[in-house]
Amino acid sequence: MNIEEIRTFALSLHPEVTEDLFTETALSIRIHGKWFVLIRLETDEPNIAVNMQPDVARELRERYDAIRPAYHMNKEHWSDLFVERLDDGLIKQLIRQSYTNIVQKLPKKYHASLALNP
Repeated sequence: MNIEEIRTFALSLHPEVTEDLFTETALSIRIHGKWFVLIRLETDEPNIAVNMQPDVARELRERYDAIRPAYHMNKEHWSDLFVERLDDGLIKQLIRQSYTNIVQKLPKKYHASLALNP
C-alpha cells in the first residue's frame, strides 16, 4: 500500500474519522480527536505509526524488521510500520486494530456507534 491508499483506507473506517495536518510533515487520522494513525509525509522510507497492545507489538517487532517502536511516541503502545516492506492485508489489519484500540479508550457512550463492521 502506498501512503494515499493508507489514508483512504483509514478514512473509510467510519464516517466520523477525520484527518488533519499535525505538523508540516505528519498527517494525523483521528476518531473523536484521538489519533489512531500518524502518517509521516517526508521520509526516506514511507511509514505510519499505529497503536498496538504491548504484547502484540513485541511479537510483531520480533517477527518483522519493518515493524519498530514508534519514533517520538510511546514505544510500548505505538509502532512504526514501514509500509513498502509489509503485506497490504497486515497493514489494514493493524490499522483496524489501532482504530479499535483507540475507540475502546473513548467514553463508553461512543463504543457501539463507532464499532467496525466485520
